[in-house]
Amino acid sequence: MSSSLLVLMLAGEIAYVAGQMINNASVEEFVGSYLHIAGYDTMSFGKLLTIWYKRHTFRQLVVELAEIWPVSIGDKEGVEIKLNSLSALKHRQFLYAFWNILGVWLYNLTPIAVLGYRKMRGIPAALGYVWQMAYPFDKTQPVVHGLVYVFETCSGCISVCCMLGSDLLFMTMASHISMLLRLLQDQIRHLGTKESQDLIEFGSNDCYQDIVEIVKIHQRLIRYIKDLEDAFSVVNLINVLLSSVNICCVMFTIVFLDSWMEMSNKFYLGAALTQMFVICWYADDIYRASMGVADAVYESGWYKSNTSSRRAMLVVLQRSQRPLYFTALKFRAITMTTYSSILTTAYSYFTLLYTSYSRN
Repeated sequence: MSSSLLVLMLAGEIAYVAGQMINNASVEEFVGSYLHIAGYDTMSFGKLLTIWYKRHTFRQLVVELAEIWPVSIGDKEGVEIKLNSLSALKHRQFLYAFWNILGVWLYNLTPIAVLGYRKMRGIPAALGYVWQMAYPFDKTQPVVHGLVYVFETCSGCISVCCMLGSDLLFMTMASHISMLLRLLQDQIRHLGTKESQDLIEFGSNDCYQDIVEIVKIHQRLIRYIKDLEDAFSVVNLINVLLSSVNICCVMFTIVFLDSWMEMSNKFYLGAALTQMFVICWYADDIYRASMGVADAVYESGWYKSNTSSRRAMLVVLQRSQRPLYFTALKFRAITMTTYSSILTTAYSYFTLLYTSYSRN
């Protein structure tokens, strides 16, 4: 039912935008037709479709993550890394979800607020609509009008839930993998640092077996990150392609167009900026955590270890110098540099729209 409502909503928005193009609408009419909302719903539907299509892959990734999850950690530093990571994830997810849900309900309630305001001022008014959509019937009829308003309210909430479902899943899995990489760094730093009988008798530590176990964990995390990247690559491509256009359109609407929806559009802008920031930040966090494994090898007690242990550490060092990162369907790596590039592109689009609007 949810996916059906989302499909109907997206079809109505695309039909409305297409109608504006066919009728040779002006720049302000075209952008003001809630083009950014159509883009947002396209992203939501794309993410919903991707997760449904790859549901077996995601299920397997969750099961595998549970298998490698650190239940008991011996050292104090590792416990602190785990607790800090979980606490930060919980607060970030709550704030992200709260911001998006508050934004969609501002859109849903704005027509009611506008109606109440005009009634108090004695201005003739009727209940408006939440979104700009085309319908194959007359939506101004009293009963139909109410049903359309309920449909638009429900479908808007479903769209946000689809977006949150994908983004929160990505945040959770990326955060846990980043935490596991940092726990691995902590284990590597302790290699060869303990005073042992081998160090007293032979002048070097034999930690070869410990390194072998660390190599196995590292290889498993590398394989897991690659599987996770493959699962989210289409979703990340949708984010990268549409985010700049959505940000540009909502900025144009805030600055030049509908004043009644200004507050709702500002919340949408904040949600769009936050959504792409979260994706890029967590992807960049995994990139930095994977590169940090090489630094951990340098900070370990390799100089106190025997020859076989040093050779094994060298293998870990060489592999960790090849960074792990998420991509947009293999087209480009996603880091915080990608976020700045998206903002720059959005501003370029906005400048182009502003120039066209000023000439008209």
